[in-house]
Amino acid sequence: MREIGIIGGGNMGEAILAAIRKSYCVSVCEASRKRQKYLQKTYRIKIQDLATLAKSCSVLILAVKPQSMSEVLNELKTLIKKNTLVISIAAGITTQYIEKKLTGKVRVVRTMPNLPAQIQMGMTALCKGKKAMSTDLKIAAGIFNKIGATLVVKEIQMDAVTAISGSGPGYVYFFMEQMIAAAMSLGLSKKVAKEFVIKTIGGSVCLALVKGEDAASLLEKVTSKGGTTQAALDVFKKKKFASIMREATKAAAQRAKKLSRS
Repeated sequence: MREIGIIGGGNMGEAILAAIRKSYCVSVCEASRKRQKYLQKTYRIKIQDLATLAKSCSVLILAVKPQSMSEVLNELKTLIKKNTLVISIAAGITTQYIEKKLTGKVRVVRTMPNLPAQIQMGMTALCKGKKAMSTDLKIAAGIFNKIGATLVVKEIQMDAVTAISGSGPGYVYFFMEQMIAAAMSLGLSKKVAKEFVIKTIGGSVCLALVKGEDAASLLEKVTSKGGTTQAALDVFKKKKFASIMREATKAAAQRAKKLSRS
Protein backbone atom coordinates (compact mmCIF):
# COMPACT_ATOMS: atom_id res chain seq x y z
CA MET A 1 0.00 0.00 0.00
CA ARG A 2 1.19 3.51 -0.83
CA GLU A 3 2.30 5.37 2.30
CA ILE A 4 0.64 8.76 2.64
CA GLY A 5 1.39 11.37 5.26
CA ILE A 6 -1.17 14.04 6.11
CA ILE A 7 0.31 17.16 7.66
CA GLY A 8 -2.53 18.80 9.56
CA GLY A 9 -5.43 16.92 11.13
CA GLY A 10 -8.11 19.62 11.01
CA ASN A 11 -11.53 19.30 9.37
CA MET A 12 -10.31 18.73 5.82
CA GLY A 13 -7.33 16.65 6.88
CA GLU A 14 -9.70 14.44 8.85
CA ALA A 15 -12.11 14.17 5.89
CA ILE A 16 -9.26 12.93 3.68
CA LEU A 17 -8.04 10.56 6.39
CA ALA A 18 -11.49 9.06 6.94
CA ALA A 19 -11.96 8.43 3.22
CA ILE A 20 -8.55 6.98 2.30
CA ARG A 21 -7.38 5.07 5.38
CA LYS A 22 -8.69 1.70 4.12
CA SER A 23 -6.99 2.09 0.74
CA TYR A 24 -3.64 3.52 1.82
CA CYS A 25 -1.21 3.30 4.72
CA VAL A 26 -1.85 6.70 6.36
CA SER A 27 0.01 8.60 9.06
CA VAL A 28 -0.75 12.05 10.41
CA CYS A 29 1.34 14.90 11.78
CA GLU A 30 -0.79 17.14 14.00
CA ALA A 31 0.44 19.79 16.45
CA SER A 32 -2.61 19.89 18.74
CA ARG A 33 -2.51 17.29 21.52
CA LYS A 34 -6.28 17.33 21.71
CA ARG A 35 -6.63 16.59 18.00
CA GLN A 36 -3.93 13.91 18.23
CA LYS A 37 -5.89 12.03 20.89
CA TYR A 38 -9.14 12.43 18.97
CA LEU A 39 -7.67 11.15 15.68
CA GLN A 40 -5.93 8.21 17.36
CA LYS A 41 -9.07 7.19 19.21
CA THR A 42 -11.38 7.64 16.22
CA TYR A 43 -9.26 6.21 13.41
CA ARG A 44 -6.56 4.17 15.19
CA ILE A 45 -3.80 5.69 13.08
CA LYS A 46 -0.21 6.68 13.72
CA ILE A 47 0.54 10.21 14.88
CA GLN A 48 4.09 11.03 13.84
CA ASP A 49 6.43 13.99 13.94
CA LEU A 50 7.25 15.81 10.71
CA ALA A 51 10.70 14.25 10.32
CA THR A 52 9.37 10.70 10.57
CA LEU A 53 6.51 11.46 8.22
CA ALA A 54 8.84 12.99 5.61
CA LYS A 55 11.16 10.01 5.80
CA SER A 56 8.57 7.25 5.60
CA CYS A 57 5.94 8.59 3.16
CA SER A 58 6.13 8.82 -0.62
CA VAL A 59 3.18 11.23 -0.70
CA LEU A 60 2.71 14.16 1.67
CA ILE A 61 -0.59 16.04 1.83
CA LEU A 62 -0.25 19.58 3.16
CA ALA A 63 -3.53 20.10 5.01
CA VAL A 64 -2.45 23.03 7.17
CA LYS A 65 -3.99 26.49 7.08
CA PRO A 66 -2.48 28.91 4.53
CA GLN A 67 -1.08 31.13 7.31
CA SER A 68 0.86 28.14 8.71
CA MET A 69 2.23 26.99 5.36
CA SER A 70 5.47 28.99 5.38
CA GLU A 71 6.50 27.64 8.79
CA VAL A 72 5.73 24.06 7.81
CA LEU A 73 7.57 24.31 4.49
CA ASN A 74 10.62 25.88 6.13
CA GLU A 75 10.87 22.89 8.45
CA LEU A 76 10.05 20.38 5.75
CA LYS A 77 12.65 21.52 3.21
CA THR A 78 15.54 19.94 5.13
CA LEU A 79 13.64 16.70 5.72
CA ILE A 80 11.82 15.86 2.51
CA LYS A 81 13.04 13.20 0.11
CA LYS A 82 13.74 14.13 -3.50
CA ASN A 83 11.17 11.73 -5.00
CA THR A 84 8.31 12.76 -2.68
CA LEU A 85 5.03 13.91 -4.19
CA VAL A 86 3.67 16.93 -2.32
CA ILE A 87 -0.05 17.64 -2.54
CA SER A 88 -1.40 20.90 -1.11
CA ILE A 89 -5.01 21.71 -0.25
CA ALA A 90 -4.27 25.24 0.97
CA ALA A 91 -6.25 28.03 -0.69
CA GLY A 92 -4.12 30.67 -2.40
CA ILE A 93 -0.81 28.83 -2.07
CA THR A 94 0.62 28.30 -5.56
CA THR A 95 2.74 25.39 -6.73
CA GLN A 96 5.52 27.89 -7.47
CA TYR A 97 5.51 29.07 -3.85
CA ILE A 98 5.79 25.52 -2.52
CA GLU A 99 8.50 24.63 -5.04
CA LYS A 100 10.56 27.65 -4.02
CA LYS A 101 10.18 26.91 -0.33
CA LEU A 102 11.22 23.29 -0.84
CA THR A 103 14.20 24.40 -2.98
CA GLY A 104 12.83 22.77 -6.13
CA LYS A 105 13.39 19.23 -4.86
CA VAL A 106 9.91 17.83 -5.24
CA ARG A 107 6.91 17.40 -7.50
CA VAL A 108 3.90 19.45 -6.42
CA VAL A 109 0.19 19.06 -7.11
CA ARG A 110 -2.16 21.77 -5.89
CA THR A 111 -5.76 20.96 -5.05
CA MET A 112 -8.92 22.81 -4.02
CA PRO A 113 -11.42 20.50 -2.29
CA ASN A 114 -14.66 21.73 -0.73
CA LEU A 115 -16.67 21.09 2.43
CA PRO A 116 -18.88 18.20 1.15
CA ALA A 117 -15.66 16.16 1.16
CA GLN A 118 -16.63 15.44 4.77
CA ILE A 119 -19.31 13.06 3.45
CA GLN A 120 -17.36 11.90 0.37
CA MET A 121 -19.39 14.18 -1.92
CA GLY A 122 -16.78 16.87 -2.44
CA MET A 123 -15.52 18.45 -5.64
CA THR A 124 -11.77 18.85 -5.96
CA ALA A 125 -9.82 20.77 -8.59
CA LEU A 126 -6.28 19.60 -9.37
CA CYS A 127 -3.36 21.29 -11.10
CA LYS A 128 0.30 20.39 -11.30
CA GLY A 129 3.50 22.30 -10.74
CA LYS A 130 6.48 22.51 -13.11
CA LYS A 131 8.14 19.26 -12.04
CA ALA A 132 4.99 17.20 -11.52
CA MET A 133 4.05 14.66 -14.16
CA SER A 134 0.75 13.33 -15.47
CA THR A 135 1.24 10.27 -13.28
CA ASP A 136 1.35 12.55 -10.25
CA LEU A 137 -2.02 14.01 -11.21
CA LYS A 138 -3.35 10.45 -11.47
CA ILE A 139 -2.05 9.65 -8.00
CA ALA A 140 -3.63 12.81 -6.58
CA ALA A 141 -6.90 12.11 -8.39
CA GLY A 142 -6.93 8.58 -6.99
CA ILE A 143 -6.65 10.00 -3.48
CA PHE A 144 -9.18 12.79 -3.85
CA ASN A 145 -11.70 10.65 -5.73
CA LYS A 146 -12.17 8.98 -2.36
CA ILE A 147 -13.78 12.20 -1.08
CA GLY A 148 -15.88 12.91 -4.17
CA ALA A 149 -15.15 13.92 -7.75
CA THR A 150 -12.03 15.51 -9.25
CA LEU A 151 -11.29 17.71 -12.23
CA VAL A 152 -7.93 18.82 -13.62
CA VAL A 153 -7.66 22.55 -14.36
CA LYS A 154 -4.92 25.02 -15.21
CA GLU A 155 -3.43 26.78 -12.20
CA ILE A 156 -4.46 30.16 -13.61
CA GLN A 157 -8.06 28.97 -13.14
CA MET A 158 -7.66 28.16 -9.44
CA ASP A 159 -8.93 31.55 -8.21
CA ALA A 160 -12.13 31.02 -10.18
CA VAL A 161 -12.44 27.47 -8.86
CA THR A 162 -11.96 28.77 -5.32
CA ALA A 163 -14.75 31.31 -5.85
CA ILE A 164 -17.18 28.77 -7.31
CA SER A 165 -16.40 25.40 -5.78
CA GLY A 166 -14.34 26.19 -2.68
CA SER A 167 -16.65 28.97 -1.46
CA GLY A 168 -19.74 27.61 -3.24
CA PRO A 169 -21.12 25.61 -0.30
CA GLY A 170 -21.24 28.87 1.65
CA TYR A 171 -23.49 30.43 -0.98
CA VAL A 172 -25.80 27.41 -0.84
CA TYR A 173 -26.03 27.56 2.95
CA PHE A 174 -26.68 31.30 2.83
CA PHE A 175 -29.48 30.77 0.31
CA MET A 176 -30.80 27.94 2.47
CA GLU A 177 -30.75 30.18 5.55
CA GLN A 178 -32.66 32.92 3.73
CA MET A 179 -35.17 30.43 2.33
CA ILE A 180 -35.88 29.09 5.83
CA ALA A 181 -36.37 32.64 7.11
CA ALA A 182 -38.74 33.35 4.21
CA ALA A 183 -40.71 30.18 4.99
CA MET A 184 -41.04 31.25 8.62
CA SER A 185 -42.30 34.68 7.50
CA LEU A 186 -45.09 32.83 5.69
CA GLY A 187 -46.16 31.16 8.92
CA LEU A 188 -44.21 27.89 9.01
CA SER A 189 -42.39 26.88 12.18
CA LYS A 190 -38.60 26.81 12.06
CA LYS A 191 -38.59 23.01 12.33
CA VAL A 192 -41.05 22.56 9.46
CA ALA A 193 -39.37 25.25 7.35
CA LYS A 194 -35.96 23.64 7.81
CA GLU A 195 -37.31 20.23 6.82
CA PHE A 196 -38.94 21.50 3.63
CA VAL A 197 -36.00 23.67 2.58
CA ILE A 198 -33.24 21.09 3.14
CA LYS A 199 -35.18 18.27 1.48
CA THR A 200 -36.22 20.52 -1.41
CA ILE A 201 -32.69 21.74 -2.11
CA GLY A 202 -31.18 18.29 -1.60
CA GLY A 203 -33.76 16.62 -3.84
CA SER A 204 -33.37 19.24 -6.55
CA VAL A 205 -29.59 18.77 -6.63
CA CYS A 206 -29.93 14.97 -6.69
CA LEU A 207 -32.41 15.23 -9.58
CA ALA A 208 -29.92 17.29 -11.58
CA LEU A 209 -27.18 14.73 -10.86
CA VAL A 210 -29.30 11.69 -11.70
CA LYS A 211 -31.01 13.10 -14.80
CA GLY A 212 -27.91 14.83 -16.13
CA GLU A 213 -30.00 17.67 -17.51
CA ASP A 214 -28.81 21.26 -17.43
CA ALA A 215 -30.30 23.76 -15.00
CA ALA A 216 -32.21 25.66 -17.69
CA SER A 217 -34.06 22.52 -18.77
CA LEU A 218 -35.01 21.59 -15.20
CA LEU A 219 -36.04 25.17 -14.48
CA GLU A 220 -38.36 25.09 -17.47
CA LYS A 221 -40.00 21.91 -16.17
CA VAL A 222 -40.85 23.44 -12.80
CA THR A 223 -41.99 26.81 -14.17
CA SER A 224 -45.51 27.23 -15.53
CA LYS A 225 -46.42 30.46 -17.28
CA GLY A 226 -48.33 32.65 -14.84
CA GLY A 227 -47.75 30.15 -12.02
CA THR A 228 -46.24 30.39 -8.54
CA THR A 229 -42.65 29.64 -9.59
CA GLN A 230 -42.85 32.25 -12.32
CA ALA A 231 -44.06 34.84 -9.79
CA ALA A 232 -41.00 34.19 -7.62
CA LEU A 233 -38.59 34.17 -10.59
CA ASP A 234 -39.96 37.51 -11.74
CA VAL A 235 -38.90 39.00 -8.40
CA PHE A 236 -35.43 37.45 -8.68
CA LYS A 237 -35.05 38.97 -12.15
CA LYS A 238 -36.39 42.36 -11.07
CA LYS A 239 -33.91 42.44 -8.16
CA LYS A 240 -31.13 41.39 -10.57
CA PHE A 241 -30.21 38.19 -8.77
CA ALA A 242 -28.05 37.03 -11.69
CA SER A 243 -26.01 40.23 -11.48
CA ILE A 244 -25.64 39.82 -7.70
CA MET A 245 -24.32 36.28 -8.17
CA ARG A 246 -21.75 37.40 -10.75
CA GLU A 247 -20.59 40.26 -8.51
CA ALA A 248 -20.36 37.97 -5.47
CA THR A 249 -18.28 35.30 -7.20
CA LYS A 250 -16.09 37.96 -8.80
CA ALA A 251 -15.41 39.41 -5.33
CA ALA A 252 -14.49 35.94 -4.05
CA ALA A 253 -12.15 35.31 -6.98
CA GLN A 254 -10.48 38.70 -6.50
CA ARG A 255 -9.97 37.99 -2.80
CA ALA A 256 -8.48 34.60 -3.64
CA LYS A 257 -6.05 36.28 -6.03
CA LYS A 258 -5.16 38.93 -3.43
CA LEU A 259 -4.46 36.28 -0.79
CA SER A 260 -2.44 34.17 -3.22
CA ARG A 261 1.22 33.49 -2.47
CA SER A 262 3.56 32.67 -5.31
